[in-house]
Amino acid sequence: MYLILKKRTIPVKILIYEAVVKRLPFNHPRKKEFQTKLMKLKAGYKGEVDLDYYLAQLPEKEFILLQGLRLPHFETHFQIDTLLLSPSFFINFESKNYAGEIDIDLTFDQLIRTIDGKQDTYGNPILQAKIQTSNLTTWLKNNSFSYPPIEYFVTISSAQTIIKNSNNSPEVFYRVFRTARALYKIEDMKLKFKSETLTMKDLKKIAHKLIKSHQPLIVDPKVLNLPLNELIKGIQCPECHQFGMKRIHGNWICSSCSHLSKTAHISAIKDFFLLHGFSIDNQQLREFLGIDSVDLATHILKSINPIPSGSKKNRIYSPPKDFFS
Repeated sequence: MYLILKKRTIPVKILIYEAVVKRLPFNHPRKKEFQTKLMKLKAGYKGEVDLDYYLAQLPEKEFILLQGLRLPHFETHFQIDTLLLSPSFFINFESKNYAGEIDIDLTFDQLIRTIDGKQDTYGNPILQAKIQTSNLTTWLKNNSFSYPPIEYFVTISSAQTIIKNSNNSPEVFYRVFRTARALYKIEDMKLKFKSETLTMKDLKKIAHKLIKSHQPLIVDPKVLNLPLNELIKGIQCPECHQFGMKRIHGNWICSSCSHLSKTAHISAIKDFFLLHGFSIDNQQLREFLGIDSVDLATHILKSINPIPSGSKKNRIYSPPKDFFS
């Protein structure tokens, strides 16, 4: 098993769109719009997770993996899907998950995807990985770290994707491959870069500094143009998925299927945080869950161990650490 010092987490934007899709009425005119956005985000995330599956077979004593890094770069940030560290080389893996047929054109730095006879143009993923790698090099230099050669590759997740290289570019042949080939590519790099320039102790120092520098993307729901006033409030039944569970004798009871749950409110509170920003007060909780009692709302809030702030009268609560894990 490889040594993983930073695990991948589900992007917050996926969680937000899941909450929107779940709470939009069935016939809402924007339902399909958010379903499409969610599907695209999930496809991209699946590409990253698929790579994790293959890299899980790496030996722990030889490699360190960091997943989902977002690092500061001057006035902005850059992201790396998967960073592999070894004593003789580093690899930046950029994961992609396209449907249909793709053709990478380095002349105009574009990826052309064809599906059902329709063509769409995307940015060149090789250039994207190259820029990320250049930014990583700058970060290492600025933090006074020595480092071995850094390679960058683009992995294509779906086995059904047709990959074309119409210009017969050696760069495309070298840097783009299916995710399942990742381990063999790493073996190729071990043969290419035999000289060890760092120790595992050195690698751990770099890895811990990278983790310390990681700045997760904070998504402000206000910029996503969400139809907040049209979303369904209340607690969703985990059994039949209908909304409107009622609190009776310490349990949530579904009026549709009579399912009983003690914890169904947790998912609803997560939805509120995702949709309205990461803070809530007693009144907002009561309105969202559909309860009247101030004391019950206080009890429910305390049960999730939130982070309180403000005076008792105007107290607001933020989600606890790892609440969305």
